[in-house]
Amino acid sequence: MLPPSLLALSFAALAAASPAPVPAPAPAPSPAPAPQALSSVESIFSSATGAVASALPTVLGSWPSLSDIEKKIGVKDGNDLQNVSASALLIPSYANFSGDNWNVRFYGLAYKLPNISTDDLVSIIDGFKADNLNATETSLLQNRTQDLASIPIPNANLTALVFANGSTVTNSSGIQLATTDEVGEFDQFVSVPGLGGNSSTVRVIETGIANVTGPGNGTVILVPSTGISVVSDIDDVMRITKVYVPNQGLFNSFVEPYVNVPGIPELFAHWNETLPGAAFHYDTTTPVELTRTYVDYLFSNFPLGSLEMRPINISQPSQILEARQNSLLKLFQTFPQRKFVLVGDSSSSTLLSAYPQIAQQFPNQIACIFIRNTSATDPDDKIPFSTSEFKNLPNNTWFFYRTADDLFNLNITNGQCRNDSVPQNVTFGEQGGVLGNNGALGQIVLGRTQYVAALAGTVVALALSLL
Repeated sequence: MLPPSLLALSFAALAAASPAPVPAPAPAPSPAPAPQALSSVESIFSSATGAVASALPTVLGSWPSLSDIEKKIGVKDGNDLQNVSASALLIPSYANFSGDNWNVRFYGLAYKLPNISTDDLVSIIDGFKADNLNATETSLLQNRTQDLASIPIPNANLTALVFANGSTVTNSSGIQLATTDEVGEFDQFVSVPGLGGNSSTVRVIETGIANVTGPGNGTVILVPSTGISVVSDIDDVMRITKVYVPNQGLFNSFVEPYVNVPGIPELFAHWNETLPGAAFHYDTTTPVELTRTYVDYLFSNFPLGSLEMRPINISQPSQILEARQNSLLKLFQTFPQRKFVLVGDSSSSTLLSAYPQIAQQFPNQIACIFIRNTSATDPDDKIPFSTSEFKNLPNNTWFFYRTADDLFNLNITNGQCRNDSVPQNVTFGEQGGVLGNNGALGQIVLGRTQYVAALAGTVVALALSLL
């Protein structure tokens, strides 16, 4: 029997349920002109593929929820674990310069990590199978699942420290942060003197939490007031995850060595050297418990930067979209004089909505939007995607690419976002996947009979992939 979250996804495809309204901090794009009338079969197909695509982040995220973990361990929250030391996760963050000081963002999780076996954790990862693993895969699974047992500490009082150039910047009493919320998370800016003035290049400082006995260290990038920031999704943009093949997406996240998308480390290194005041901000819908795994991977392969993880107890597509919109909004408001390069992929329905929306709200801060078309380069990606929200953006600001080479020689600083050798074929509707691949994008070219066959094939393929 299918797990409940995956069964719901199958029903969504078969019933062609419309996604629930999504609250957004950025205004929604103006409605596009009404499309040409479709047959009832075509309409069902469009709605079904949209439902499947929007639910894919939930499939990849079908590992245990906080309540699943707490039930498995038999606790209510971290305060029940009196004999377990408190720890703090400081997610790599950023700071902006204002007045005479830097405003440092402290962002992370207070938690306790009880002793729980890998087998117990794997048993509650929805739909995940860990049979017949080799020694390397077994070791990776143990390392990556151990933090899934993190039990948040609600209403925790944390004291932060800041270090620069090997010396402590904060006084002996540290910085008293606001208490953590009901799921142990904290996210606030604090003005910190003693970090020097504004600069033209990114600097890195270290942070820590003083009143925990477990790990509690992190990094913060001091971002210049002007320059260009690269905001990039991670999965299927920087590393090969295959979120569009649910079981394989889970397997690649937990037991396989992380593999770079070819050419992307070199491209980001090139941007780091050539873009003025370059800063990097990485964003993923992967749950916060895998932060350390992602940090180890990212900063061994890409420029140091900040990181946004999926908050605790967020799983629905509408919640994931809202979280991404909020993280983008925070960046754009924190750095009003900087321009942004937004990098994503066609398998992420949240980014295909969030990027155009933030671009309409802050048009003067957009340098370029680059979307990797995974269906054009990976035959396993059979899920169509929608380009409708790009209709109201200037054509010279966005570009759907296939490989890193398509982007390497673009003069982003002077506003060049398009590589004219790569055809776009954007329909501003459903395209890609089983709908066909022409050029960089799949163009809708199917007739009515083919639509019926495609719909059946999509549902069957989806059902098989979820077994």
